[in-house]
Amino acid sequence: MRSVIRPAFVAFVFVALGVSSSACGNPAPGGQSSTGGAGAGAAPPAGEVVRPPFAVHGDCNGLLLVWFDTEGPHTAAKRSDVPGGHREHVRVDSLSLAPEQRLDPAFVYLADLRSAGPGGAYVVRKTPREVFEQMIDKASSVPTVAQGGPAQGGAPGSANADVIIYGADWCGACHSAAAYLRQRGVAFVEKNIEQDQAAYAEMQSKARAAGVQATGIPVIDFRGHIMTGFDQGEIDRLIAQAAPAGVGGAGGAVPDLPPPPDEPVGQPI
Repeated sequence: MRSVIRPAFVAFVFVALGVSSSACGNPAPGGQSSTGGAGAGAAPPAGEVVRPPFAVHGDCNGLLLVWFDTEGPHTAAKRSDVPGGHREHVRVDSLSLAPEQRLDPAFVYLADLRSAGPGGAYVVRKTPREVFEQMIDKASSVPTVAQGGPAQGGAPGSANADVIIYGADWCGACHSAAAYLRQRGVAFVEKNIEQDQAAYAEMQSKARAAGVQATGIPVIDFRGHIMTGFDQGEIDRLIAQAAPAGVGGAGGAVPDLPPPPDEPVGQPI
């Protein structure tokens, strides 16, 4: 099933790579860390306390959570998956929001998931995106792009990486694609086309050269092969073809896997 890309920071974009994914619902990538985490000792994040158009309570099931540590940002599908010392500054997002309900791309919802208030809800602030990114940069010297496994022909975060996922924080298929590549041991880099106009232009240029229409995300560059949407079966075939270069595990063998979806899975921009 393929969806359409929503308007955001940039025009229409479609980056290939994604399997259906679970998400923890609030716009993705904040109090004091209780165990010396990345945000320990940090001042309260800038921004007013708000009530997002989705519930942030309990274990945050159904939301996309983005937390960070010294290794950079990480995603989680529920509060219990976020380490206790890193729950003070957590970006929350709902992947099911309609485009008109989404927050201005210049801001993010930052939640303090350490302890809930009355009714089980957590404090959420509307925070400038750059403030959240500065928190990540301060906590780590690692590039803030998502990383895959050990480098294969390009260090994680490198522009020369063999596999690149072009997507956005709210794209569930993009997160699913990243998770699947990690599972297969394939090194990759994620580029956010909403936040980086150069990444958007790069994606479109590659798509045009390959004769592919990039109208949704994810768009995946797998060693020069451009894919629109997440197609697990195609990824498996590409991993098998790349086996001589050592991609996909020992011997490049492709293990028994669930059958691929009938159609590539993607998210409209």
